[in-house]
Amino acid sequence: MSMPKFPEVPDLTVEDSVVQIISSIAMEELALSHIINAEGEKLQYVLGTLHSGALRPNSPVIPPTIGEILEVNESVKDMLSTISMNQMFLLGKLSAAMNAYSKLTYGNSCNENGCGGNGCGGGGSDTNRLIAVTGHILEADVAGDSSDWLEIARYNGYSLIVRENFLNIYPNGYNDIPSWQHTPFGSTNVYSSSKVRTEINNWFQGTNTGDADNLADDAKLRNFTVKNTALAEIGSGPVSAGFNDGFSKPIEESDRTGLDVAFALSYGEAANYISEIYALGGGTPENSSQIAQDNFKRIEIPKGFFCWLRSPGISSDTASSLEFYGRVFHASIHDSDEDSEHGLVYPALWVDSRIFNI
Repeated sequence: MSMPKFPEVPDLTVEDSVVQIISSIAMEELALSHIINAEGEKLQYVLGTLHSGALRPNSPVIPPTIGEILEVNESVKDMLSTISMNQMFLLGKLSAAMNAYSKLTYGNSCNENGCGGNGCGGGGSDTNRLIAVTGHILEADVAGDSSDWLEIARYNGYSLIVRENFLNIYPNGYNDIPSWQHTPFGSTNVYSSSKVRTEINNWFQGTNTGDADNLADDAKLRNFTVKNTALAEIGSGPVSAGFNDGFSKPIEESDRTGLDVAFALSYGEAANYISEIYALGGGTPENSSQIAQDNFKRIEIPKGFFCWLRSPGISSDTASSLEFYGRVFHASIHDSDEDSEHGLVYPALWVDSRIFNI
């Protein structure tokens, strides 16, 4: 006798496997519903009420006795008891599958470095603290923007999302050409008075002219945007404290058009949530978490360019940046166009996480 052969299993991702498990649970539930229906019809047959109270031609010729009816009832009871136990097994199977999916999609592990006091650290449930996540993509047509958006962190039912592509903020035919889209940070390293902040606000409020990017008035993204603490959480930049501070939080107040609803990421947010490596001062670059590295692979920073951050740089005339190869670092001198010609603008937003359900 030959050994049994198992069918070839196609290559599946963890997400594919979870979906198949949930599909199998649905099929089992469908089978159980047929069994329950059959048990009901068995009782109706014995009682002669299978069709809306009228006797069926093939109902028992001799009416069953009370004892026989009770015996059939006991049989049905045993079957329903077995089905109930099976339902408990299915519930456990579904809970395990959904838990695996939750870990895959939202992540429940923090950066191994702890994310600092405002980051992942501390006790309590994941819904009550800021956690690094990966996996959710908000597609452009859903957002109502010209770019996809990436979820990089979550806090209490709200998601921190980043635009995957830089803002096209200059008109006159220079659309999507990075060399013409650079924005100097400003004459100082203060985000509140920077040109980067101005350009992000112009985009969100829809006040750019010509071919420049504007978020449409009717963009679905606006229905989920909320205020935040970004301006109060600038961060320390590439110094020892910079990795553990500058974490913005959502404010439970919707805002569709206001100032600073959209903002630039901080050094700490980039280092913990979307980067390959980070450098603190003159120290040796450290590897970012796997979640941060996975997120960085989704963002599109053209070779030779970088994304402005809202935290100050290592010296008084610089601001932090996320470079095209994934390093979070201090930028070049930014008080002139020439010195900042590779700085591009990528806005971030805090949104109600339910946006991913649409």
